[in-house]
Amino acid sequence: MTSRTRSTTTLLALAATAALTLAACSGGDDDGAEGDPIRVGAVSSITGPAPFPEVPAAAEAVFERVNAEGGIDGRMIELVSEDDGGDPAQASQAARRLVDESGVVAFAGSASLVECSANAAFYAQRDVVAISGTGVEPSCFESANIAPVNNGTIRGYEALLHFASEDLGHDRVCPVIQESAGLTEPYLELIERWEADTGSEAPHVDTSVVLGDDPTPAILAVRDAGCEAVVFNSNEPVAVAFMNAVDQQGLLDQIDWLTLTSAYSVSVQESLAEQGTLGLYANSEFLPYTGDAPGLEGWRTTLTDADVPLTSLSMGGYVAAEVLVEVLEGIDGEITNESVTEAFRALDEIEHPLMGMPFTFGDATEHNPNRSSMMVQATEEGWETVSDWVRLP
Repeated sequence: MTSRTRSTTTLLALAATAALTLAACSGGDDDGAEGDPIRVGAVSSITGPAPFPEVPAAAEAVFERVNAEGGIDGRMIELVSEDDGGDPAQASQAARRLVDESGVVAFAGSASLVECSANAAFYAQRDVVAISGTGVEPSCFESANIAPVNNGTIRGYEALLHFASEDLGHDRVCPVIQESAGLTEPYLELIERWEADTGSEAPHVDTSVVLGDDPTPAILAVRDAGCEAVVFNSNEPVAVAFMNAVDQQGLLDQIDWLTLTSAYSVSVQESLAEQGTLGLYANSEFLPYTGDAPGLEGWRTTLTDADVPLTSLSMGGYVAAEVLVEVLEGIDGEITNESVTEAFRALDEIEHPLMGMPFTFGDATEHNPNRSSMMVQATEEGWETVSDWVRLP
């Protein structure tokens, strides 16, 4: 069932609206319409087979902080968050409700496996901007109206290939692509792009592995191909199982193993330490959240105060909301769907301390503004940052 969330952000917005209305009735100069909340939407998989609840929760934490500081010229931001449950039909219905009934001026902090493909055409038709906290599908990065703040699986995988060949200095880098619906061809295209950009040539490319199955045959194949580094796609449990199979074949220290940011979590590091398979590399799409860089202070404080988990995913929701807030603060005049979209179209760039390159939007027909990753490695002490920003063209 689709759920609808109106939490403390909404209460703050209603309180501010009531206060401004009272001032107007008392002879003040405030226009009651100007005191209406600024409604922002989010369509995310809060439940379902692949939930991302901390992403919209992080966006809401930012809006709550901004509201506590006085809002946008006195107007509160109201996040209306919809749960698509991982169902494209629910995602589509939710987006239409948010635009047609709630009157949202933009979307920010969404995270879903299905939302972009379900709603890209609708966002283009209504010319509404969506700043996703976590873009997963290729369609998230192929729309004039959607701009995720994260790398995405394709660019993240490409960054890992660049790190393996250019930073670790390996000549024989082998991609292992575990089956993922709709992504195999994009993965093969990015491998060709990496080869052209770096002059590398993958001696072995494996697309035969079914996600969740025993990866041992693929692991033996990269051994036989003489691979020096292997880049594979995974989530948390798959990464742990994959590295266990690597260890069983005696290849843990013979080859460098690299995987996507979805495996960059405290629980994965703890599991790898427990089974004795540390050494795995992963890409962090933002400033590594397990580090102590000064740029993390605002994020940690905001999310801790709101009781939102501190994860790489919650960073995406946080950054997406802060990008929207900066654009809202720069609008001179009425804040509407039209004025917000116009402001994004006119946007040059926004520097954010958690991103390795500026957020951009403009009049591009597709958006992948964050093409930078820092690499981390699982060690006994936790995840250790082992590179500067790896930036893709």
